[in-house]
Amino acid sequence: MFSHLDHHRPAQNYGQQFDRAQQVNELLVAQPLCRATNPDRSLLEVGVRLTDGTLTSLRISLPPSFPTDRPALSITSPVRHPWVDSIGRLSFPLLDRWGIPTVRLAAVVADAFKGLGGTPAPLPSRAQAPAGGTSAQSGQLYGQPLPPPPLLQQQQPGSHPLPMQQHSSGALSGAGSGPASSAVQQPPAIPSSFPEVDSMSEEQLSLALVNQHTYKQLVDQIAQRLKLYEPVEQLKAKNLELAAANLAAAEEQADKRNQVAIIRSSEYAPAKAAFDAQWARQQAVLSKLSPEVLLRRVQEGVKAAEEEGEMLVQQLAARELSVPAFVQQYTEVQAKYHERDLKLQAAQQTLPQYNG
Repeated sequence: MFSHLDHHRPAQNYGQQFDRAQQVNELLVAQPLCRATNPDRSLLEVGVRLTDGTLTSLRISLPPSFPTDRPALSITSPVRHPWVDSIGRLSFPLLDRWGIPTVRLAAVVADAFKGLGGTPAPLPSRAQAPAGGTSAQSGQLYGQPLPPPPLLQQQQPGSHPLPMQQHSSGALSGAGSGPASSAVQQPPAIPSSFPEVDSMSEEQLSLALVNQHTYKQLVDQIAQRLKLYEPVEQLKAKNLELAAANLAAAEEQADKRNQVAIIRSSEYAPAKAAFDAQWARQQAVLSKLSPEVLLRRVQEGVKAAEEEGEMLVQQLAARELSVPAFVQQYTEVQAKYHERDLKLQAAQQTLPQYNG
């Protein structure tokens, strides 16, 4: 029945690869903070905030034969828990039941969070996309549209991009922030079933996995029914409005720059010269009349009066000055000394208040 697919890989592998990609997509939708750390999305990681406030990471490793073989879950930091062994590997009942059709990767990770008593948290070291990731994977890391299965990542020219996912908060992922995204119609929630897919036979599904045109037709049919392209078109219109507003703002900024250049070339230099002259004059005045200068001059006057009185005492002792002349001159010097000393005390109490 599948003889026309013999030149590709065995038909039974297509279903496994499709289920692998679907389970990874389910996990990334259920855990918006989960990040793929390599291009083929075989290693995923999500931050875990434990009840004691500890921040660690839950690492999900998918073997090449996943989902036939079970995934490996581990904690990157030492945690004392019955589910965690000495090297951080997790083992718990739901993971041990892997192989049952109802056990899916998203449910296993959710059960790991529940058992550890932790909540999803941003990874501290994943602010940027991995350097080795492809553009499609980088978009997926930041909540952008998830790529199709590995065999179908290339789309025909002119095809629409896959619809953007909607987080639990109701905000469009990758739509940016600001007023442009607030009025955009929100896409509908991802349905649990797709009638277009349910009505297809196994041969038609296999053909869609290997034929890009068939896959594109299927995606367009689902997107038109769910009206997934309408928010994208609205975002394009909003982006065009923002771009026009930015261009108008750029022209206005150019005019302002020209005005500033004119002011600097014609008015700035004279104003700066006048300011410098006034500044120099202020500094010259302060050098003579500043509180520190006035206080120093009063102190020098007090000291000079004191030295003059001591000199009169020495002249009297050397009989160079008569007693009546000494009394008259010494009285005048002492009056001058006390007057200056009082001024000094008043200045010491007053000037610091102005000098603050």
